[in-house]
Amino acid sequence: MAELDAFPGGFSMGALTAPRSGDTVVDGALDPDKLGARGASFIVPAYVGMKDGDHILLRFDSGGPHEATADADVSTNTMGKPTTLRISKALVAAALGTTVTVDYTVEPEDESGPVDSAPLRLFIGVKAVPVDKLAAPSVDEAMGDYLAPESAALGVHVRVPRYDSMAPGDVVSLSVGRPGEANHHTDTIEVHTAEALTFAVPPEALTPFVNLWMPVSYSVVRGAQKFSSDVFQVQVGDVSGEGLLETPAVAQAVQGVLNVDLTSGGATALIGPYTGIRSGDQVRVVWAGGPPSGFAALAQAPAGDLSVPFDVSIPAAQITPYLDKTVTLYYEKQMPDGTWLRSKLLKLLVKRGPVTCESPSVPASSGGRLDVRDVDPVAGVEVIMPPYQGMQEGDVIRMTWDNEDNTGDYTSEPYGLKPTDVGQPVSFHVPFALVMRDTEQAVTIAYEVVREGTTIVQSKSQTLLVRQVRSPSAMIDEAVGDTINPEDCAGGAHVHIPISAKLRGGDKVVVTLQGQGGGGEYNSTATVSPEQVGSEFEIVVPEAALVANVDRTVALRYTIERQNGAPPEDGPAAVYDVVSAPLSGLLRVMGARANSGQYRASSVPEHLSAWHRDTQASVQAEWRYEDESTWRKGASFRDTRPWVPLKVRALDDSVTLSPVNIASDGLGRIVPGYASIIATCRDGGVVGWGQPQYGGDLPPRIRSYDDVVEVGATSYALALRRANGRIDMWGLEAGGGKLPSGLSVIDAVRLTGSASSFAVLRADGSVRAWGNPTAGGSLPAAIASLTDLRALASTEGAFAGLRADGSMVAWGAQANGGGFPVAYNVYKDFVEVRGNSSAFVALRANKSLVTWGNGADGGTLPAILAVRTDIAFLSGASARAFSAITTGKQVVAWGSITHGATVPTAIASLKNIEEVVTTWGAMCARCSTGQVVAWGNTGEGGTVPADVAALRDIVHVCGTSGAFAALRRDGTVVVWGNQQVGGDISAVKSQLVDICALYANTEAFVAIKAGGGVVTWGVPVSGGDSASVRDRLDAGLHYKASAEVRGRLWALTPV
Repeated sequence: MAELDAFPGGFSMGALTAPRSGDTVVDGALDPDKLGARGASFIVPAYVGMKDGDHILLRFDSGGPHEATADADVSTNTMGKPTTLRISKALVAAALGTTVTVDYTVEPEDESGPVDSAPLRLFIGVKAVPVDKLAAPSVDEAMGDYLAPESAALGVHVRVPRYDSMAPGDVVSLSVGRPGEANHHTDTIEVHTAEALTFAVPPEALTPFVNLWMPVSYSVVRGAQKFSSDVFQVQVGDVSGEGLLETPAVAQAVQGVLNVDLTSGGATALIGPYTGIRSGDQVRVVWAGGPPSGFAALAQAPAGDLSVPFDVSIPAAQITPYLDKTVTLYYEKQMPDGTWLRSKLLKLLVKRGPVTCESPSVPASSGGRLDVRDVDPVAGVEVIMPPYQGMQEGDVIRMTWDNEDNTGDYTSEPYGLKPTDVGQPVSFHVPFALVMRDTEQAVTIAYEVVREGTTIVQSKSQTLLVRQVRSPSAMIDEAVGDTINPEDCAGGAHVHIPISAKLRGGDKVVVTLQGQGGGGEYNSTATVSPEQVGSEFEIVVPEAALVANVDRTVALRYTIERQNGAPPEDGPAAVYDVVSAPLSGLLRVMGARANSGQYRASSVPEHLSAWHRDTQASVQAEWRYEDESTWRKGASFRDTRPWVPLKVRALDDSVTLSPVNIASDGLGRIVPGYASIIATCRDGGVVGWGQPQYGGDLPPRIRSYDDVVEVGATSYALALRRANGRIDMWGLEAGGGKLPSGLSVIDAVRLTGSASSFAVLRADGSVRAWGNPTAGGSLPAAIASLTDLRALASTEGAFAGLRADGSMVAWGAQANGGGFPVAYNVYKDFVEVRGNSSAFVALRANKSLVTWGNGADGGTLPAILAVRTDIAFLSGASARAFSAITTGKQVVAWGSITHGATVPTAIASLKNIEEVVTTWGAMCARCSTGQVVAWGNTGEGGTVPADVAALRDIVHVCGTSGAFAALRRDGTVVVWGNQQVGGDISAVKSQLVDICALYANTEAFVAIKAGGGVVTWGVPVSGGDSASVRDRLDAGLHYKASAEVRGRLWALTPV
């Protein structure tokens, strides 16, 4: 009770003592049957400050369900004397068997405030005398006497039953473990009402008993007396120990599960054989902890054969109550001295329906892939079903092999288990012809087991990618990188086919050296001998075959004709330049290949430049794409086909640049933690890092590819194109990370992403799309029927397509440019198109511009620009503004003034602009003088720091959502803008040397090192930290193309 201030009369609450009973109280109990006719009397002692006019209110069972009251006023005669108040016998008897509180309140005559007394507690009734032994406690979470470790890890509740003599004032003490041991746990509750008690036992008190027996008991203390309960022995987990008999079994159980569909007639416990078994042994079988909730049965070990288990029936009625619960089964053998020797415990989950077992295995597969080269054309592919617990003769197994388009599905004939099969793996074989139909598809393999018409097992499935794994490229020993000089091949060029081609004895190998542009062709055929199996295979190409192709490009190919009758296998080409003299090594190319397949591709740099390695002077070089024959001359080159290897030559030197090999996603604004980066390596595989949910964590199937030629991106997902024209994707499904069911593409030539949808251009000029249907992921029928599309561009929620006749189409969200203006349908001379967040701009052959989409963001062309016919090319676009470069090398811009649409006068007057690169809200122009200028949102890079503005050797610029990075001629890097998303290189500055190209996602930068590998910085979780994949990138990511990379793209359709 809360304290009250002292009354003026001089007494405080503490002075009001509890009332006392005027009747006989035995051991704290008041027996109603012993009361007189006037009921129970309670005496309120005289209190300090007692005055005439005070009012006394007595409460029986104060605040309880049987509350009753009596009151009295203090008079001159009663002042200073005890006051007796009475409660009727009937009202007292109503509280029989409970503990009540009796107290009173004094209301002073001066109205200074009521004061409560201390309470008197009484048990109403007669307390029984305790017995010598109390029943054992129970554990709520235990199944019988078994407690699962996972339940112990959460803590348990120990329940002490109501005992006959239970009375208020009893002190009940819980004991878990053995007194005196370190892991002994105790707790205490004082009894207030005669009801069962519950003790909460925390996990830490149970942990020491995992896989041990745990004794649980309690004691009752009443005065000087103490009474102890029986001990409840709880098995926590799997208790092992010497002397325990062998574990029992249940005939109907499979893999630790008892299916109630198989137990309509009950279940059969299988007992023995156990150590020391003899005919006539008395055995007690205990199910679910035994009675009262479980079941127990006595049995005798039979006469006769004791080498097999004997049966004990468990009634069905004892099984169904435990549906979806774990039950225990054990047995005890009676020993000669009358004690019982227990067995180990069997735990079973009782459930309805089949149990799930391990997936089948395919020995010929590896890493989630099945290489059809490893499949025997005669026997097919072996599928192995692992043995399962509870296998029985007569169980029927059926295996299924399902591929993506159902053309190569296979279901085995039902196989009934023989006695010799029990406990052994079971093999099936899928015919070779069906496996070959599954090439480049995922197959799902599973099996089921049926017993007496009921499915008792459904296995986990295994999914494999069935592939004609690309054999490795053949390599020429005498080549230097991707060039070869016939003068180095006096004894011929030694061609080696790597071990991974898996050549077998009797295989025929046909090697072809094909020259470009009429240089001639050389063919050689050889048969693999048994001695050559397991090592590199060599064929020598005569020097004359190379001399005939000097100053040309040659493609080295081979075909394997398998001795076992499998289909021929074509090894990928390796492409070399045949030179007449050693290269000087003086040519240095700088700049990134433009990734036009990702959302916000319009913000990336597109120009590369040529330099003298030693003097750092600009060089007039010749440039051409691998699949073209015409060279273009210039000190710089605008990269409009970055997915094709690019050849550059000058200074008695030549290099071939890899296709764009960095792709990235991310939100189009400064929101850290939502981006990833993907690199395509020389071996055709991809490596990812950054935010896992947004594509940084590559699924196993993606990691298995070795023929990736392009990667595109939305804001939330990534998609790849393979050399065979197939595509795959990952990341958020809502952002384009999953291909819709029924959409299959095997002839992809280009990928493009909006913010949340992908579009793929196919070899026949048609387009397909998926992802967010309101953001371009759903194709109108009229566009889906087109077969003359040549290029795609995107905004946040729409796509535009350039057709072969120079006309344009668009689809997607109208607010993002998805509606192409009807008035523009008359134009058949569009040559280029690009988008920002919500608008498109297209360049016509007459060097004029047209725009559509959100007018405020650039979809409306200012009148002063609408009449211009001197636009050379479209350049960088921020989120809400466009830029273009004129034939006079000036920059023009339009759109939202908050995103760089207003070019400062001093910059607008410059006539040496090479290109414009952007962040989300700012633009940066790189000049032919090596200077950079910027405008737009200052917080996103719109102001160039003075020290950077003073530089005259910048050759390349790249931007994240809020920062710029610039590459200098000497291979070092400078930055400015938002420090969080890349505007700070202090942590990596020492590593930023000998850099040749810069890439970025929205939150981090990637610098490509001339010798291979990368340096990254920015938001660590979004790609700024590449430590987890550094080794793979250092070895596999290169600026210059290898012969293998060039060969992978050699035969692809030019677009």
